[in-house]
Amino acid sequence: MLSLVTKDLHFMSERKRASCLSQDGFEIHRGVFSADEIESLRKEADRVANEAGSACVRNLNPRSELFRELSNSPKLREIFPSDPLSTVRSLLFDKTPQENWPVAWHQDLTIATKAEISCEGFGPWTVKDGVPHAHAPVDLLSQMVTARIHLDPTHAENGALMVVPGSHQLGRIPSESISEITSSSITCECQPGDVLLMSPLILHSSRKSSIPNRRRILHFEYAPPNALDSCLCWHEA
Repeated sequence: MLSLVTKDLHFMSERKRASCLSQDGFEIHRGVFSADEIESLRKEADRVANEAGSACVRNLNPRSELFRELSNSPKLREIFPSDPLSTVRSLLFDKTPQENWPVAWHQDLTIATKAEISCEGFGPWTVKDGVPHAHAPVDLLSQMVTARIHLDPTHAENGALMVVPGSHQLGRIPSESISEITSSSITCECQPGDVLLMSPLILHSSRKSSIPNRRRILHFEYAPPNALDSCLCWHEA
């Protein structure tokens, strides 16, 4: 039976850590960043969001040297499961009392590229904030890892992420089949400084906050070097 696995990174072996992420599709690392580090990241998140004029900011790393350094920081690198990974997409999410929305059950199936180029297995294409995005093959998505750094208390009443453990092993899930498997979902409640690692293919969602407050999350996506088809280039690589 698959279950939520929350481990202190200081006591987790490489084998166990890889097993949690590969089997369940996610894992939570508690207290990766200190209170002082989180306060600096909050201030930078607010600066970037104010400059962009949005509670959700795409292409985060090009906007902030601090966030570029963070995405490659040793504290993140040492909780990754195995091989070296490169940052390929970065976002900021901020639910507030004024900006409060639900997110339906879905998988993260798209990648951001420098240009829209016809390439076997990629598509359909869309453009988000001026950047081409394409649905990617499952083989590529299964090699990727997402790190979500929590800057605020994120509990069930404040829009914490919900996931279906093991659903990343099902490949691309048809929309008509989603409701059949969400009954086994788990809510990933986190505190400031916690990091949630997850597969882009895990089925996940979040409710509209019933007790709305700040819920800033830094979202970084990673892929192995040379994982992308040679006809395409990552937007942020």
